[in-house]
Amino acid sequence: MSSPRGRPRSERARLAVLDAAADLLIEGGMAAATMEAIAARAGVSKATIYKWWPSRGHVALDSFFTRTKPTIAVEAGATLEETLIAQVGALAGLLRDPATASLMRETVAVAQTDPDIRSALDTRWLRPRRAVVEGVLRAAAERGEIRADVDFAAALDQLFGPLYYRLLFRHEPLEERLAETLVRQTLAGLSL
Repeated sequence: MSSPRGRPRSERARLAVLDAAADLLIEGGMAAATMEAIAARAGVSKATIYKWWPSRGHVALDSFFTRTKPTIAVEAGATLEETLIAQVGALAGLLRDPATASLMRETVAVAQTDPDIRSALDTRWLRPRRAVVEGVLRAAAERGEIRADVDFAAALDQLFGPLYYRLLFRHEPLEERLAETLVRQTLAGLSL
């Protein structure tokens, strides 16, 4: 007996939900990404969505993270500085995109009063990127490239915090060279 070809149906439905949610987010923000709208666009029931995600915020941010996940990939053989510039630069590039910027501003605002969105923002957006860069910094400390007594959480805030600050307050642009500046200034403080 041969096995069916292609992905199992449930995996196709899960991917359809992720695509539908991401499209709705980009088109109309968090307000557009309701469970009903996601289900209708994906051609699945709301029960199917709840099978994988506990809330609208989780499916919405999971979909967005899935689309942007390649931006946290670390290139093999790159130097510490190159890796950090690539990571910070990728996030800055995402936040320079008007649709992404608008969505991120709205998500941060909604997260202040919606615990589900706050949880999803933390687990699906902030923590994955921070975990990758923290791993890079810890490996650099083990190799002796930076001080061993680094406060990694503070270093991550130094690298990524200014991007969100500029995104939310719009007092300065998220310019192309900002990633290099942030990385070089942070590394100067972490040097042996």
